Amino acid sequence: MKLGVKLLIGVILCAVASACMSKFDKGGSAYVVRPYIKDGYYTDGTLYFEIDKTEAILIGTAEKVREIVIPDAVGINEVDYPLTKIQNLGVFDKEEYETTKRPNGNDVLTSLVIGGNVKSWGETVFFTDYYETYSDGEDLARRFPRLENIYVKAGNPVYDSRNNCNAIIKSENRELYLGGKNTVVPEGVEKIGASAFRDCEGLKSISFPKTLDVIGAYAFSGSHLQTLTLPENLAYVGQEAFYGCDSLLTISLYCSSVVIEQKAFKKCALLKESDSEVRCYTPYISVPSPSKVFDEGYNCLMIPKGQRSSFNGWEKCFLTIKEMEE
Repeated sequence: MKLGVKLLIGVILCAVASACMSKFDKGGSAYVVRPYIKDGYYTDGTLYFEIDKTEAILIGTAEKVREIVIPDAVGINEVDYPLTKIQNLGVFDKEEYETTKRPNGNDVLTSLVIGGNVKSWGETVFFTDYYETYSDGEDLARRFPRLENIYVKAGNPVYDSRNNCNAIIKSENRELYLGGKNTVVPEGVEKIGASAFRDCEGLKSISFPKTLDVIGAYAFSGSHLQTLTLPENLAYVGQEAFYGCDSLLTISLYCSSVVIEQKAFKKCALLKESDSEVRCYTPYISVPSPSKVFDEGYNCLMIPKGQRSSFNGWEKCFLTIKEMEE
């Protein structure tokens, strides 16, 4: 090989390495793994990676693990490749990956740290289709029901865990994408995403900021919330948002005006108990019909004084309807 060609190749490799490094190296604080090759793929013994030109992809774990820390970059030879995409957080299966690239779950995962360069992940990395087919595109099942601790490393350009909220937030549109048992929804969040807390084991209470505008479909379905207070500025509660919350005993709706979609509060068994109640502090509640949102036989509905006519038809679902004192 001629000297000029060697020099040119050297310059190109240096440029690639420099470009990769510049995306994640912040004063030496980046977490870089140095993997070896096993079965044709890179692994550090815990995680598996694939290199796509100048970037790295996380494609699975060596076994089921309770904790995953996603690195900022994968170092191979003299080049560090920023890890920008998650394809799978479940156990790596070479045959499955090479044929479908379909991710799988991990029912023991409790802690997840997302690296500072992760910009995207596959559509079904965190959720799987709850049914084989579904009509609204939001009916998703949680892959990691025991996930308690979630953290996005500071400096990530797309996602964040502001104020140590213990959740994944899409920074640009202020949507909480995925929460866990210990999540605190921070001020500034405007939307709880579809299925964000669905079937979240251990979730018994949560509070919402004044900025919250939307709770997406299935957001808390199947969780174990005991009390629920919906804030004044909340304008929309999606389909089956609290469906099957079998520990829910009290609901307080402080919303000025809100649209509640079908089945949002169905199958909440404890709302039939004699000490349960749903308190509506506004008459401006839009529902398809009360019976499409609530089950029959719920115990008590408390409404604003003088607003009984605004709740005509609700007696089909509640044994008692009472006006609150001003």
